[in-house]
Amino acid sequence: MTDRLEEHVALILKGNVGTSQQGPKDREAELRELVTQLPDADLDVLAGIADQFAVAARDPSWREVIGESGLLSFFLNALPVSDIDSRWSHPLNKQALRLVANACVDNNENRNVVVASGKLTDTIMMFLSDEKLAPVAIITILNICVEYSPAQLQVSNAALSQVLIDLISGERLPTVEAYLPQIMTILELLTNHESEFKTCYPRTPASLLALAIGKKNHLSSPIDLETFLSICTTALSYLVQRDLQIFFIQNRHFELLQEAFLQSYTRFKSTGDDVEEETKEQLKQVQHGFVTLFADITDVEGFGEVYGLESKEVGETLVGWLGLARYPQLQMAACLALGNIGRSDEATKALLPKVGEGLRRVLGRSVPGMKGEKKAGLDPSLQLTHAALGFAKNLAIPAVNKPVLGGLLLENGILAGLWEGFGKSQPSMQFAAVSLGRLLLVGCGENVRLVCKPVVSKEEVDGSEGETAHQGESSSRAEAATYRTNLELLYRSATGSPNEEPTKLEAARAVVSAVCRVLSQDPEVLGSEGELEEFYKTHSEIIVASFATMLTQAKWPSVRSDAITVLALMASQHPQGSNMALKVVEDTTAGEGVLKAIVKAVTGDEEMVGKFLGTGSNRVEEIEEEKEAENDAEKETKEVTELVQGLGLEPQQADAQAQKQPERMVKVDRENALVLMAVLLGRFKDQMSPARGRLVEAALQKGGELVVKDRAPSQA
Repeated sequence: MTDRLEEHVALILKGNVGTSQQGPKDREAELRELVTQLPDADLDVLAGIADQFAVAARDPSWREVIGESGLLSFFLNALPVSDIDSRWSHPLNKQALRLVANACVDNNENRNVVVASGKLTDTIMMFLSDEKLAPVAIITILNICVEYSPAQLQVSNAALSQVLIDLISGERLPTVEAYLPQIMTILELLTNHESEFKTCYPRTPASLLALAIGKKNHLSSPIDLETFLSICTTALSYLVQRDLQIFFIQNRHFELLQEAFLQSYTRFKSTGDDVEEETKEQLKQVQHGFVTLFADITDVEGFGEVYGLESKEVGETLVGWLGLARYPQLQMAACLALGNIGRSDEATKALLPKVGEGLRRVLGRSVPGMKGEKKAGLDPSLQLTHAALGFAKNLAIPAVNKPVLGGLLLENGILAGLWEGFGKSQPSMQFAAVSLGRLLLVGCGENVRLVCKPVVSKEEVDGSEGETAHQGESSSRAEAATYRTNLELLYRSATGSPNEEPTKLEAARAVVSAVCRVLSQDPEVLGSEGELEEFYKTHSEIIVASFATMLTQAKWPSVRSDAITVLALMASQHPQGSNMALKVVEDTTAGEGVLKAIVKAVTGDEEMVGKFLGTGSNRVEEIEEEKEAENDAEKETKEVTELVQGLGLEPQQADAQAQKQPERMVKVDRENALVLMAVLLGRFKDQMSPARGRLVEAALQKGGELVVKDRAPSQA
């Protein structure tokens, strides 16, 4: 019986049964007949048959008939086979596993047979505990699970990841260390299912990273780069899940993440002809994954409580990475992580002395031709520069940090170089640089003075016979200078951006909400009356344009409100400011948009400007005739002025709470606009056209009445 069975198998495998031209159906029929004979066969014979068909299943043409004939199901049902000497030492277990593994390659029908049998979780997973069968079981599980979601879900729900983590974390690791890449592939497949994050050990990412970096493991030899990358990839796949991130941080595993990222640069030879291109590409992807994770995991609530600024992981490691110009991804991770950590005034105040110089160097290397900052091959990537700008923006928020950071980035021309350098090629980068500039200027007289200071012109550089560029700027920066001040550079370069609108608005806010506000509140920032007058004279065009940008946009009411507030401050605090405010209000570059915005703020009437200044009608003359019949113009002006003065209005800035309440903002805008128009009418009425004078008077009259109404006590 045994001899005939073995002969039959040999004939089937050689295709010599039946006709000489055996087709798939004939092969399936022969296999079905063979299956009927197998129950009576000796276990050793079955092991030999399983071995032969495992080899045959390497050929894709055999896989389907092995499944359709029932041969696959027979050997699945034969598992497990116990042995007297050792529970699962009989060869049939191993050969049947091999048959299952090979039959399931790229064959979902056979994979479904295995899943439906239940053997995947109650037998094949069980074999992972056997020293000899574990390697074959790993390959079998992998072949069943690859690109087959039902199998992945089944083993995930059966807590396969726990079994594998136990296997690679203990003394049994040497038995499967050659199969670590396959184990990692299985684990990564499991992370495609949300259920995996509920059944896995919370310590899974930490266990994997500890294995990757060679900490507390039982490896018989060091792992190679490919295996290291596979382990790190899997750990990163688990760490996308927020609950696992929280556990990871609370149990102080962050140092493992830092060490693994560092080793991706320092532990292996990752360049040269002996490293495959595929491996190099995978290394880049893993390093990018680390950067993304650093940004994400340091944003976990409670991170700062576990890892304070004085901790080794933050105070030494991350701050130290900022200076590693050879490893830009580490620098980027440091910027992103420290940016998340530095979200409070206390944190950013403590951080700036530690990171200021490193941040200056990173940003300085992004400026073409910056002296002392550029080194061959160490130019930072755009992503690193963007991360550094974001980090710097966080640092620029506390008032005490502004002059320090301004000294690092404004005084030496670095930030000016970024405004100019990114103007035409990198709109998003330029926006970030302009936004940082605005933050540094808000409420900071020292920085306002720096950006308003005259810069070296091209003519001065040509005649300087090689003298060092002004304020430490790079020679190429000075040679290209066509701007009188860095404030002008900021605005001009922003308005030339391909994606101009967001950057233009940010630049306008820098000019108006930062510089003009500071100078209105403290004119002595620039040193003297003459310098203030010169500032308004040389910057008149960009100031007018900046106010127009803020007042005529409709997307952000708070921005428009801020422009009205600053105009009121300018007009009421200093004669030079009131002259500038008049130029803003009378500018017609944007049509009557600016005047309309101000009159609407006072009266709520969008049509009022058109009624007084509209063309193609005799409305102005009609208004003049009506007014002459009532009062003379001088008396009317006096009464209106007295009405507004009687209200005791002063320029006011709405707080954050008020900005969230539209009704309160309407009142704030009205009162600020009234202050502005009252000053302009009182000082410049003779310079206004009759129509404009009448418009301002009418607006003040209506606006004053509305303020009185607003202030009246509510009637029951």
